[in-house]
Amino acid sequence: MKSLEIIKKSIKEINLQLKKKDKIVFDNDFQILGPKSSLDSLIIVNLFVAIEEKIKSSTGREINLLNESFFEKGFKSKFTLGDLKGDLDKKLSKK
Repeated sequence: MKSLEIIKKSIKEINLQLKKKDKIVFDNDFQILGPKSSLDSLIIVNLFVAIEEKIKSSTGREINLLNESFFEKGFKSKFTLGDLKGDLDKKLSKK
């Protein structure tokens, strides 16, 4: 399963739990963290846990997305879905 597919499925899963105004928009520029982010910390954690679970079930690998580099990037400026896809691509390409 490719990173884009994993992210899309995870967003759909999380959006089922959210009110219309809180839904995650699948767009590379959608901010997960940053000045224009509308997500609260619980939604962010749930999204990343859903992604990590899908990776584990499809590849058997455990990947931790909520690490220091995520928080460093996110709090310095912003962290978007495009950034998440890039990070996930890198982690999935490592063996």
